[in-house]
Amino acid sequence: MSFYFALNRNRFHTAALAALFFFIIFSAGCLENDTSISGPLKKYDSAVMAAINDTIDSQMSAGDIPGAIVGIWEDGYETQLIAKGKADVASGRAATVTDRFRIASNTKMFTAMALLILADQKKIGLDDKVSKYIDDLPHTGLVTIRQLANHTSGYYDYSNDPAFTATAGSDMLRKWSPRELMEFIKNKPLDFTPGSSYHYSNTNYVMMGLIIETVTGMKWEDYITSKIISPLLMSETECPSGYAISGSHLKGYNVDGGATSEIVVDPSWGWAAGGIISTVTDMKKWLDALAGHSLISPAMHAEQLKRVPDPDSSGTMEYGFGAMVIWSQFIGHTGVIPGYNSAAFISLDGKKAVVVVFNNEEGFYGASTAFKLAKMLFKK
Repeated sequence: MSFYFALNRNRFHTAALAALFFFIIFSAGCLENDTSISGPLKKYDSAVMAAINDTIDSQMSAGDIPGAIVGIWEDGYETQLIAKGKADVASGRAATVTDRFRIASNTKMFTAMALLILADQKKIGLDDKVSKYIDDLPHTGLVTIRQLANHTSGYYDYSNDPAFTATAGSDMLRKWSPRELMEFIKNKPLDFTPGSSYHYSNTNYVMMGLIIETVTGMKWEDYITSKIISPLLMSETECPSGYAISGSHLKGYNVDGGATSEIVVDPSWGWAAGGIISTVTDMKKWLDALAGHSLISPAMHAEQLKRVPDPDSSGTMEYGFGAMVIWSQFIGHTGVIPGYNSAAFISLDGKKAVVVVFNNEEGFYGASTAFKLAKMLFKK
């Protein structure tokens, strides 16, 4: 079995770059809920539907992916919710469009939104030093909240530390506290002077979760639920307390040498950087709120869209306050965690969106599938 934790930062980052290539092809136009569109909705013709299905099928075959769920929304067209393959290989249960899954680093969007809500309430300042809220971790007097959120802090990614890798790999069901995760950065220097470069690091978002808890006096999980998940009526979304996924869900898998094995990991290793569970339709609710900035003021939305370039993306991907922005037109994120690979993006005007999840994290096929579908459907 391949070892996931050692490559966590690189995989999360590479997934971001993979997502980049499919979203650059979106042209003007966006997605909205079907209920907001007057008049009869157009249907994709049989040739287009065949091409959609062929695209998903070929990607699943290439990636040895047991199951997939895809959501496609385009202004004026009927929503497409597609499930393929197996949610549970052992039992043979087929995947369904309502199955839950781990959203991995898509969680970062929620954590960042929570801080934007607190900034709207004047409870924090986005350019406050982290030491104002956390003073017992290294370098907090040098780094701002904004630099955490846009990955310009310079913090070493704890998930790349060999000691963490060894410990997590030997017990994938171990429950980690956020403070235990931060032990792996205590003796690490910053990778660069804060604000001078970009480096995707899960450490940033664990620290952001700790700031949320310090400011609100609530657990990160409870604050995310009360201020984001519940108001958006995301009834199938949760910050789980353990490794089990309740209800109907995609089981996560690894395929190694042709052998498919179930992967179960406690999401506490990612916490505020990657711990949430959701569904494709709940993620569309989130994307609508993200594009419509319904949880924050216009001024704070403008802060959210201030971004820095990812130097590895050849100028096509930027990172804002907790979200990737592709060619200044599309906003969202990607997510990779043992057993799952997903991508969720929406155009800034809310008229086009794609959510893809596969229950095998290898190969970033979720992002590449979204790329192919977007090119086929949305490029005019």
